[in-house]
Amino acid sequence: MKIMSDNVLTDREKLDALYKKLVEAEEKYKFRLKNFRGVAHESAMGELAFSDLKVREDFVQSLKLEIKALEEKMGIKK
Repeated sequence: MKIMSDNVLTDREKLDALYKKLVEAEEKYKFRLKNFRGVAHESAMGELAFSDLKVREDFVQSLKLEIKALEEKMGIKK
């Protein structure tokens, strides 16, 4: 028998939470991008900064895709 939790979010609540995460993630990504100076040759610190930047970029992209899928499910058009 499956027990339902009281903490189940509605689609609207999920969408609102995703929008909030997206705003925060975009702010962090833009801050890192603004301060990124490229990868110097043989610089481990530069390579780590670049990797961090790419991870943040992918996270923003995945949030956008998740929001789009949820909006389509809910019938919201943008």
